[in-house]
Amino acid sequence: MILRAVLVALLALCGAGANALAHESDYSYLRLTVTGERIEGEWEIHLRDARIALGLRPDLEGEPAWAELRAQAPALRELFAERVAFWGAEAPCALKLSDDFSERPGGREYALLRFHASCPDPVETLRIRYGLLFDLDPKHRGFFAVDDAYQTYVGVFTSAQVEVSFDVRQLDRWRQFSDYLREGIRHIWLGLDHVLFLIALLLPAPLYASAAGLVPRETFGALAREVLKVVTAFTLAHSITLSLAVLGALRLPGRWVEAAIAVSVFAAAWNNLRPFLPGRAWVLAFGFGLVHGLGFAGALSQLGLPRQAKGLALLAFNLGVETGQLAIVVLILPAMFAARRKPAYQTIVVRVGSLLIAWIAAIWLIERLLGFELIPLP
Repeated sequence: MILRAVLVALLALCGAGANALAHESDYSYLRLTVTGERIEGEWEIHLRDARIALGLRPDLEGEPAWAELRAQAPALRELFAERVAFWGAEAPCALKLSDDFSERPGGREYALLRFHASCPDPVETLRIRYGLLFDLDPKHRGFFAVDDAYQTYVGVFTSAQVEVSFDVRQLDRWRQFSDYLREGIRHIWLGLDHVLFLIALLLPAPLYASAAGLVPRETFGALAREVLKVVTAFTLAHSITLSLAVLGALRLPGRWVEAAIAVSVFAAAWNNLRPFLPGRAWVLAFGFGLVHGLGFAGALSQLGLPRQAKGLALLAFNLGVETGQLAIVVLILPAMFAARRKPAYQTIVVRVGSLLIAWIAAIWLIERLLGFELIPLP
């Protein structure tokens, strides 16, 4: 059981020592899940400790011990209700214990008691008081794990600390959607490497190859179609790897992903200077877009994902990336179309601009491979 493994490890970190680890019955487990104003919980207590708490013989084992404990289950539930309490902010939560009383699945050493608590309002700050068994055994440890919409909080109650309080993050789907949408927009706008990759791909879009060399596209529609191919390929590619990475199906070291992103920026810029995929910028957009998706996934993982709405957060963040990307395209497309016939567009904007982007990308690659920073990214 993962929870027990985590809490036993916590016991070791808390300095309980080898002796406590050798006597499993010196501690119990409290597991809570907070959703809105409701708290769902389970309490596990060792058979011996439960019998001690009820004044029964601790040395009795096997089915006779369990039969006697089942008969005393109402008294055990009453003891729990007297010694354990929950508050949301300053308001107490009404505790209701289930009539279900059973052995923990997978073994007969622990009894399992289920309960729930209803708070007046959605819980934002949870306070727990746990006073079980300390009067009988000052060395007793009551481990707890609390799940909210984002993460698990773990800790331990002792005779010296019978109360804890911490913030709880609730799931508000509209708020989560807007927050992750905004973060996606922010990431693409502040991610200079992603922006330069996109710009390098789009710089030659107002031109096309002919027998006379590169010539300007005649209509805005022709330019828009070329840009649409590039943007669609990039969007499709990074959406694939972003989804796979967030869902845990694909994982690569972040350092190598960042280095590969620098390579992608260099390749896109170099293709404008020494074309190795002439007229097929969309191929570069798709191929390297797969790498950029892993970079987006790294940024999203740093934000934290709500347990109950990973799909919603992923969708919102990706839409934010697309919105930010579209804003960049809308901003530069009219200027590119207006400047496409000017000789300086090919010589200065495309060639000099691509050369500058290639140099920046080369510096990033060195930085990311060697682990130092010369040009800080926002």
